[in-house]
Amino acid sequence: MLGATLSSLLLIATMGCSQQESDGVLTLEIAASDFKVDIPASGELEAANSTTVTVPSGLRGPQSLAWIMDNFSNVKAGDVVATMDSTRESYRLEMEKLDFDRLSLDSQIQTEKDKTIDKTLTTDTKLTGEERELADRFFSEDERVYTKIDIIDQMRNQDYLEAKMTFYNWGIGQHGSQADAEQELIKLKQKGHKAKMSRYSNNLNQMEIIAPHDGVFVAQEGWNGVPPVAGDMMWSGMTIGTLPDTSKMQAKLYVLESEALGLAIGKPVTLYLDAYPDMPIIGEVSQLDALSKAKEKDSPVNYFELTVSIDKTIVKIMQPGRQVNANVHALDLQNVITVPNQALFQKSGEYWVYLKTSAGFIKQKVQPGNRSLNRTVIKDGLAKGDTIALTTPPKRNRV
Repeated sequence: MLGATLSSLLLIATMGCSQQESDGVLTLEIAASDFKVDIPASGELEAANSTTVTVPSGLRGPQSLAWIMDNFSNVKAGDVVATMDSTRESYRLEMEKLDFDRLSLDSQIQTEKDKTIDKTLTTDTKLTGEERELADRFFSEDERVYTKIDIIDQMRNQDYLEAKMTFYNWGIGQHGSQADAEQELIKLKQKGHKAKMSRYSNNLNQMEIIAPHDGVFVAQEGWNGVPPVAGDMMWSGMTIGTLPDTSKMQAKLYVLESEALGLAIGKPVTLYLDAYPDMPIIGEVSQLDALSKAKEKDSPVNYFELTVSIDKTIVKIMQPGRQVNANVHALDLQNVITVPNQALFQKSGEYWVYLKTSAGFIKQKVQPGNRSLNRTVIKDGLAKGDTIALTTPPKRNRV
């Protein structure tokens, strides 16, 4: 919570409140004091600079994570930090190879069939040509040797053989074109299978995620706030972790939306590691979200996220992920007049307190300044030694 300093609280306890026997109104004698507002925050350390570890960009399609290195493990350049499950890709590659080989066999079978058909057509063409040659050689229109009917039959036989030769010649050309088309179709199908084989082989060659340099592997939390585990689905380019540069650390902190009054970039911060609560760490707010948001899905509580730059990094103890608590020093005013919030009243932009006089309590206009959850700085309208009412005085006690 936002709070005043210990000195302000002691001032209220020892000097401020007194029960007036004459009028029964609780009052406070005004005195100057220091006014400090510290905003509590919590979070964890992270590296100011880090290298992201991602799923290879050339990996096609969703992949199942088979194994990932333990969080905060030391790695060397070239070490495997995670592997994908290659079972599915291996199965698909084998199936594509079988289909490709089957098409190769189909091509060989079709080639042999084409040779047989081509040989048959060539042989039939040759025999028909010889028959036509014999028919031409022994054809005679001499009616002394053949009757007219025989002559007509010979002429018909010649026409038939001529048509047969034309058919076979057409068949040879047509079959050649058809055979070429069938082979092109097989090659086209093989090309599709070959492209898939190349894709699956490429995926299999990228199933391991390699550390680009030495460092400490820090798993990256997903949208649900949980780091990746075996069985999660991964996509190309997805970040699974980071390799932070631990020589320069910073803190990622969260402040409750209701306690963020006075929070701003440049405010000084004192941090404490959970493991070293007696060792203060000095920093400054360097980044601040413009809007608050929930840390967890479906949570009704909103927080402002801020980044704190740390003046000095102690590498030995300041490791990524270590939990920290902090105080953001929102205000630090010296020798100012403050009043409890319940003693300050306002309406239509006008502020006042009830000032005690010899005649009774009067409505004293004041100009408020900075404010915390329990106290407000008074810039004008009150002086040291004044006495004010802590609650609204009864009408009989007011002037």
